Amino acid sequence: MIKLEIWVPAAAREDVKAAVRAIVMDSSRGPEIARRPRPLPPTDLSGAHPEMDAVIETSWTVPTIKAALDASDLVREGELTTRVLEGAEPVLLATMHEYGDLPIYLSVGGAQIVCSVLLWPVAEQSDRHAFNEFLLKAQRVVPLSNFAITSVNGEEIYELMGELACKTTLQTILIELRTLAENAIDATTLRDTFGAQAAA
Repeated sequence: MIKLEIWVPAAAREDVKAAVRAIVMDSSRGPEIARRPRPLPPTDLSGAHPEMDAVIETSWTVPTIKAALDASDLVREGELTTRVLEGAEPVLLATMHEYGDLPIYLSVGGAQIVCSVLLWPVAEQSDRHAFNEFLLKAQRVVPLSNFAITSVNGEEIYELMGELACKTTLQTILIELRTLAENAIDATTLRDTFGAQAAA
């Protein structure tokens, strides 16, 4: 056993604890994505056990992530819906209903899963060079996510991204989706903050 220390958003604390407990308490691994029962200590006085998903040895694909999210009780009722966008490489569109139907795009390639949110066109940003420097200095305000600039139909767009290993747990994928949604809201606040500072 080794000790690991990580920083996570306060809202994700219980999700992270549950995911860690699943990994530590269940050492059996296999290619099955479906949940399987395991002995877990109760987390409250009612004796209820948190639901856990198995750590997998096979890498996720976009279709298997969709199927697992659609079937999992870890997803709150009405929290999100998923749809596969077909193309050269399939992309999962997760619409986060609890965040104003915010669209998050999830792709799988190589050894990682990439989740991203499109923010606003670079051309709309006043003094983009100063704003880019501002984003780098404000990176700690949006933990576990990175800012980037991507091209969509020839237009440069600010993007917020998070990366995961392809063999991570379903809980971790869900935590990433929730964290990215929260950080996208915070990114909009950062833009307003920069505008206020620039006008001062």
